[in-house]
Amino acid sequence: MESSCEWHFPMNWVDNLAVESKNLVVKTAVRLYFRKYINRILELSIDNQRQKFHVAVELKGEEKPIIIDIEYEISINEPDNIVQAKAHKISISKEWMNLVAQEALHRDFHISGKSTVRLIKLIKKMGIA
Repeated sequence: MESSCEWHFPMNWVDNLAVESKNLVVKTAVRLYFRKYINRILELSIDNQRQKFHVAVELKGEEKPIIIDIEYEISINEPDNIVQAKAHKISISKEWMNLVAQEALHRDFHISGKSTVRLIKLIKKMGIA
């Protein structure tokens, strides 16, 4: 009697794995970059198609988690090694932070310099832009 083993995965399991991997990279990058402010990241999701970012974090000095939702646009100028980011909508659960964040709406933020090439490659691999 011959035994066989078949694996049954949902059709989109590879896509889900890729998305989770990308989210893990972003979560790690956010945690490292903002480590002096963040105790723990509770939730993180990135909708690359709709260019939306959602995160729930425990910030140092805050009793309750902070929820941040951003709708963004990222463009890349590879010849000049410039990444341009713009937030179209920002919502933060802490009122004073939300008010300050509204000042950043629709402003262009440019990232350039030696490390920009690596950032461009990372952004493209993650499918964010």
